[in-house]
Amino acid sequence: MRKDNILAALRIYLGVIFALAVYPKLVAGPAFANTLNGFLTHFALQNAQPFYQHFLSALVLQHISTFAALVVIGEAIVAVCLITGTATRLAAVIAMCLLANYMFAKGLWWWNPSSNDGAFFVIALALALAGAGRTFGFDAKLAQRWPRSLLW
Repeated sequence: MRKDNILAALRIYLGVIFALAVYPKLVAGPAFANTLNGFLTHFALQNAQPFYQHFLSALVLQHISTFAALVVIGEAIVAVCLITGTATRLAAVIAMCLLANYMFAKGLWWWNPSSNDGAFFVIALALALAGAGRTFGFDAKLAQRWPRSLLW
């Protein structure tokens, strides 16, 4: 199997993972802010990395509705862009930001064997570096039109 096909499969796989993650949040609508608040209050504030606990209590919990909307928007953008292969590098960077936040909130690091988020982070990093949207994706057409852009 060619390297490009493997990268395309990883890209689509990670896009589907994000689609499955965002779907219940979209269905919940504004109520997702309550779910996020519960997770952060009852789990993350006790388990998050120490530097991240301050960020959560000082900023995120104070503006929970805004952060809930940002999570949903970010996950939806990542899902659509990775599945379609559009602006793959940008989507992969957004995915890495989301995944790093998820790991910090859970108190995990990349090397924790139980961290799916860490594995997904590494996949997103590979997608960002390789420009994986050029195989079975719209990035191939975009790269022909704008060959110097770093987005594809």
